[in-house]
Amino acid sequence: MGRSSALVLITPDQDELDQLRHALERSQQKVHHLETALVHSRDIGAAMGVLMAMHKVSRDAAFEMLRTASQNQNRKLSALALDVIEQGCLPTAASHSASESGSSGTPA
Repeated sequence: MGRSSALVLITPDQDELDQLRHALERSQQKVHHLETALVHSRDIGAAMGVLMAMHKVSRDAAFEMLRTASQNQNRKLSALALDVIEQGCLPTAASHSASESGSSGTPA
């Protein structure tokens, strides 16, 4: 009446392993993108706060200011947000190009 226990090993075939590896890579990429989005979201929120305080505008208006400047300057919103946080104001296209070239913006 004793039961015999047998250990059954199931090994996945190469296709299953490839699918698992691909799923793992997609998950890792998704985590990276979500972490990046979270950081950018915080920066954008902080920049909106700066603009709201300076210009006495609503959140929507502050975001619209960032969005418009981002499009006009052909810059990523998150990069522009970092400038707002660091400078305490919304940079103009001229001040951005001067800071990129390393010039002070004044002729020599």
